[in-house]
Amino acid sequence: MSALEGFEFCGQPIGGGHSPFIVAEVGFNHNGDVALCRRMIQAAAENGADAVKLQTFVAEELYSKRFIANDPADPQRKIPLYEFFQRSELKPSEYGELFEYAKELSIPLFSTPFDEASLDMLVELGTPAIKIASPDLTHIGLIKHAARKKLPVVLSTGMGNSDEIARAVDAVRGEGNDRIVLLHCVSNYPARHDEMNMRCLPELQNRFKVPVGLSDHTTDNLSAIVAASLGAVMIEKHFTIDRKLPGADNFMSIEPHELKALKQETVNVGKILGDGKRKLQSSEEAVKNTARRSLVARVDIEPGTILTADILSAKRPGTGIPVEDMEQVLGRKIKSKVLAEEVLTWDSVEG
Repeated sequence: MSALEGFEFCGQPIGGGHSPFIVAEVGFNHNGDVALCRRMIQAAAENGADAVKLQTFVAEELYSKRFIANDPADPQRKIPLYEFFQRSELKPSEYGELFEYAKELSIPLFSTPFDEASLDMLVELGTPAIKIASPDLTHIGLIKHAARKKLPVVLSTGMGNSDEIARAVDAVRGEGNDRIVLLHCVSNYPARHDEMNMRCLPELQNRFKVPVGLSDHTTDNLSAIVAASLGAVMIEKHFTIDRKLPGADNFMSIEPHELKALKQETVNVGKILGDGKRKLQSSEEAVKNTARRSLVARVDIEPGTILTADILSAKRPGTGIPVEDMEQVLGRKIKSKVLAEEVLTWDSVEG
């Protein structure tokens, strides 16, 4: 699977042989605490993230106030679910503070807006990209509004079928924006290995002709490493500084040491895959000299003796006449005496 060439995301090239772009999704793991969010951004910057992503919403615009569900913070209690999200809302001024802080740390910060007003605010703050969450894959109005900003648009595809993905991609392209990244995603929290279906990454790339990556909701890094081996240009993982923190996603998020490992592991995938051209590695030279076979005298061979197969053997090391040159040697004469078990060289054989 190949990725589009010349595509830049948050100031970095993606695809084209580059290691996957690692997005640490803080989301709303900060629980509305700006100081905690700053600590999460700092930890992400220090442990290999290429960018940090938040989630930006107005709770009253996200859920109907009549929708009653278990409180994620206290499953024994039922509440209007918007109230839970309301606890994690940040003010526009707080987003401004976070964008400035990320700039100080030299790490790109962007977000997933869940309404047009939030999207507009993020653009005003200088977001370098816009993420559309899986639940909004069919929210074509929001997708088109995002596309009109002429920023890279990341589309998560959880719960989506091929037709829904196609409509979303067409909506972005229809606004004259072709900087699209599709993220394969399984909207289960956490997702299981047996439902990841990673072979669909090449299918998404081939069908929609856009770079593809993975929004990974599993609790380890294995799926992300598999995605990198399949050519994923972006890996997004929920991120926290402590899984014991309260909140809807902290429990299934990776911690700083796991983020650091993910970055190194995906870099290593690129090294392991290489350029695809079969070649002798420099580290193999010494092994080649000792482990390949040369022509070796079975007996003492006097000068003038015509070389025949019965007086030669093929043994290590590979520092003499290579065994594959046996046919070129047979029938020639020895120029100088060769002792039994001595490796033959071209200098000892007449031309």
